[in-house]
Amino acid sequence: MKEIDVKKWDKLVKSQKSQSEIDNQIQIPEQIHSYFFIFDCFQNTILFTNSAFETVTGYKFDELNLEFLLKIIHPDDLDYFLESEERFLNFTNKLSFNEHFKYTHSYTYRIKTKSGDYIRVFQECQALEVNNSGHLTKTLVNHKKIEYTENVSVTDFKIYDKSQNSYIDAENRYNLTKRELEILNLIKNGMNSQQISDELTISKNTILTHRKNILNKSNSSSFIELIKKLSYVH
Repeated sequence: MKEIDVKKWDKLVKSQKSQSEIDNQIQIPEQIHSYFFIFDCFQNTILFTNSAFETVTGYKFDELNLEFLLKIIHPDDLDYFLESEERFLNFTNKLSFNEHFKYTHSYTYRIKTKSGDYIRVFQECQALEVNNSGHLTKTLVNHKKIEYTENVSVTDFKIYDKSQNSYIDAENRYNLTKRELEILNLIKNGMNSQQISDELTISKNTILTHRKNILNKSNSSSFIELIKKLSYVH
């Protein structure tokens, strides 16, 4: 890089508000309600935690590791935490490569602060890195402090499809209708359109329309491709 370019870059960096002591002093702790960390799924470790973790929880940011997180989760929420992570793992195990970046998953649970009080955090997790084999290797995890409630809603765990701007059923990630799922299962069983038409007592043209919609929703060029997607396990 040319020297003139380096000087320009240095000037830009120094113009950031993060470089200004005055600007960094105007933020007050009460205005900070969230923090994030980077989780290495392959090594099962937390690689980085931003300093806001200390402001929200009272703990030093370098204290946070997986063992510490499990320790500060409310005992009554620990099973829910593990079950939610297992649900999303089962979901992501069927994703391939860039599909990982389409989705986020979220839910809430309680953690104990350094003062001994419990706060409820809204956890949202999204893919940050996928390796050349299609494995999810790093995730960005955001925690936002929310209003405390005793009970967790049964609908608390959610998976969000960023490309469709909507929440989805973890067991039905393409949001297929009941009829479309029925037709898809018959296709997987080796039935052709005419056989499906006879089985469901609806017209063949209707079956063809459903087949087209299924492929469009799943962004697949063929049912062979779609079935591979549905059965994909790393």
